[in-house]
Amino acid sequence: MSYRPQSAYFLRSDALEKIYSKSEQARIGELTQVYPTQLTLDNWRDHRESLSQVEYLLSGWGMAVMDAELLDALPNLKYVFYGAGSIREFYTDLAQEREIGISSAWRANAIPTAEFALATIILSLKQFWRAQRKAKQDRKWQKPANAAGTYQSTVGIVSLGAIGRKVAQRLSQEHELNLLAYDPYVSVADSSIDGLRMVSLEELMASSDVVSLHAPNLPETRGLISQSLLQSMKPHATLINTARGDLIDEPALVQLLKDRPEMDAVLDVTLNEYENQDSPLWDLPNAIITPHIAGSINGECQRMGALMVDELERYLSGLPLKHNVSSQTLARMA
Repeated sequence: MSYRPQSAYFLRSDALEKIYSKSEQARIGELTQVYPTQLTLDNWRDHRESLSQVEYLLSGWGMAVMDAELLDALPNLKYVFYGAGSIREFYTDLAQEREIGISSAWRANAIPTAEFALATIILSLKQFWRAQRKAKQDRKWQKPANAAGTYQSTVGIVSLGAIGRKVAQRLSQEHELNLLAYDPYVSVADSSIDGLRMVSLEELMASSDVVSLHAPNLPETRGLISQSLLQSMKPHATLINTARGDLIDEPALVQLLKDRPEMDAVLDVTLNEYENQDSPLWDLPNAIITPHIAGSINGECQRMGALMVDELERYLSGLPLKHNVSSQTLARMA
């Protein structure tokens, strides 16, 4: 390639090598002329006079909001390759109006999240956390009397996006379960997963031994899992949330776990999770809280970077993109 367009990294200072491995950075350097300084939220304004030739951004966590100030400093920007998940917080209407395209590695990030959810569902059907707590408390072996087990029990999947669909497919292929799903955008005809039955959210919540949440955080989904739905859950059921804390009426969940100690909630996300030290969830033994480990962590993050470097190469070669975020996709993203 005789002419190499100019690119720049724009992401959090500690995220570059976490997302883009040394070998992927070398590939980017072969495909483009890379701006010599990594841009961050703290330093990009110091470089605004030098960014006029940048056509492509390789990004990740810590991308700046694409407002007029940023876009005016990048007048030749054509495309952003985002090596992480949701772009909702920074990709603006103005960027779309200026026809700046974007690809996201959200499908790569869906893989570990689906794996985590799948493992958690199986453990929940065995009442793993409850059995572990009781074994340590009593210091003796005692199998949980009310565990549903993994044969012909019922699992409910809320939303069949990239993650929920992966979870449902794996459960369908590998386990003999009754699978229910709720997704207002998916019909029975196009659900395409053997044995999966599309039902109302009310039926799913009331019928499932385990409910796993995978809905995006949209105005219409905030508080989706309401007090009445929580109260309708089966005895000894488990609620799993690897999506967004806003999906659940959290005060109602706290009260439910207090009133019904036979239930469990496995929460990889909560409301205000970085400022929730005073949440009563911490004090409830049947609230199992994990620190956002469902999504990509450590070496898993480089899968996202590799996906975006492949996408950059496809773009520069004139091939169809695999991970372009259309306006329709953006409307339903987390």
